[in-house]
Amino acid sequence: MQRVVPDGCSDLVVFDDGEAIFVGPALDVALVPLPPGAHLRGLRLRTEALGPVLRLPAHELAGATVPVSEVLPERLARLAVEQVWEGVLPEPLRKSSADPRVTHAVRRLWSGGTTVAAVAEELGVADRHLRRLFLDHTGMTPKAVHRVGRFQRFLYAADTTRVSLADLAADAGFADQAHLAREVRALAGLPPRDLLRERRGD
Repeated sequence: MQRVVPDGCSDLVVFDDGEAIFVGPALDVALVPLPPGAHLRGLRLRTEALGPVLRLPAHELAGATVPVSEVLPERLARLAVEQVWEGVLPEPLRKSSADPRVTHAVRRLWSGGTTVAAVAEELGVADRHLRRLFLDHTGMTPKAVHRVGRFQRFLYAADTTRVSLADLAADAGFADQAHLAREVRALAGLPPRDLLRERRGD
C-alpha cells in the first residue's frame, strides 16, 4: 500500500499491463494498493504546468484520477503513453505557455515567508484575478498551493534533519506544533510522528 500525499503536481502514470491514468492535483491523501512486482513509469507535471500543457482549465482535473484518453485526444494519448513507457518526454506534452506571473507566484508561495495578498501585490493583480489564474493553470487556489508548499517543506526538513517537531513546525511556517499536527493529519491521514515513522520505514 503506497501513501500518496499532496505535492501540488500532476502525474501521467503508465502500468506494465498497458493501463495509463492521469492523476490531477489533490489536497487529500490517497492509499494506493500496488500488487507485488508491479512496474510502472510516470511523468510529473510541475504545479504551474498542468493547464498550459494539457490546454485545459486545470481546475477540471483537481482531485481527478482518469484514463489518459480523457485528457488527450486518442491518438496523442497513445503516443504519450508509449513515450512515457520508453522514458521519453512525450511529444504531445512538450509545448506549454505557462503565464510567468503564475510561475513566479507558485515559487514564492511554495518557498514560504509570504502571503497570497503580498504575492498578488508584487504582481500588480487583484487577489481574485490571481485566484482565477491559479485555477486555470494549477487546478488549485493560491491558498491551497501555499498550504501544500508548507506541508512539503515540513516533509523535506523532517527527511533531512533530526530536530524536534516544534522546530520543524516553526521552520516550515506553521503557527505552532498543534497547527502542524492538524495539517499533517488532514493532508497525510496520520499524526506527524506516525507519518515520519512510516516514511523512515520504522
